Amino acid sequence: MTTLAINGAEISFTDQGSGDALILVHGFAASSQENWGKAGWISMLTRANRRVVAIDLRGHGHSAKLYQPTDYSLGSMAGDVLALTEHLQLKKPDLIGFSLGARVVLEALRTRGDRFLLGVLCGVGEALINPRAERDPALLANAMEAASIDAVGDDMAKRFRMFAEAQGQDLKALAACARGFNAMARPWTREVLAGIKNETLVIAGSGDDLAGAPEPLAACFPNAKAKRIPGCGHMDCLTQPMFKAAVMDFLAGVPD
Repeated sequence: MTTLAINGAEISFTDQGSGDALILVHGFAASSQENWGKAGWISMLTRANRRVVAIDLRGHGHSAKLYQPTDYSLGSMAGDVLALTEHLQLKKPDLIGFSLGARVVLEALRTRGDRFLLGVLCGVGEALINPRAERDPALLANAMEAASIDAVGDDMAKRFRMFAEAQGQDLKALAACARGFNAMARPWTREVLAGIKNETLVIAGSGDDLAGAPEPLAACFPNAKAKRIPGCGHMDCLTQPMFKAAVMDFLAGVPD
């Protein structure tokens, strides 16, 4: 992987293939290799004659590990994506983000939509605009800080902790990240989303209880469509052939 110093943090990325550029932004506790490399997205997209840039978000993968929640605002992470776009001199790349990465993509489109073309939001849906009131915003951070996996009571949080440990991620950095993007994130209201003019796909699995249905979220944008893929949930959606095919069709401009 290559690194780029952005505001004092070393951000790792890969740059493969040639053609129209796109940037892949992974989810929480993952990495570019875990979400996009192992799941076959990078090879699939380069075979489709695309230049594929995959970033490791700060605190993840090979990028710098920071330990203050203030280092992990969505604005900071979206700023890393924009800085990488400028450094590589990419001309209006498409953006594809999964889960936390989809939020980063949204922030990049909100602040500098003129620098990007299409947006693909994977693994997000209605929960982004109507978050569950009963879900503790500190759940993920607490799970990363717990003494062991067995000390994590919530099933979803436990799966994230197991996922992070399996990859050898820095749990302290992930805890700071979870606290940061939750504490400093502005609400994704319909008014905010209405300002994003880029053509956008909102896609989630039919069994993705973490994301919720994609249709209500897509309805907030002036130029978006929703796709719900049967037979997959949150953690496995990126590996599903139907999910990949729907994204590829969108990128290629194939009508529904």
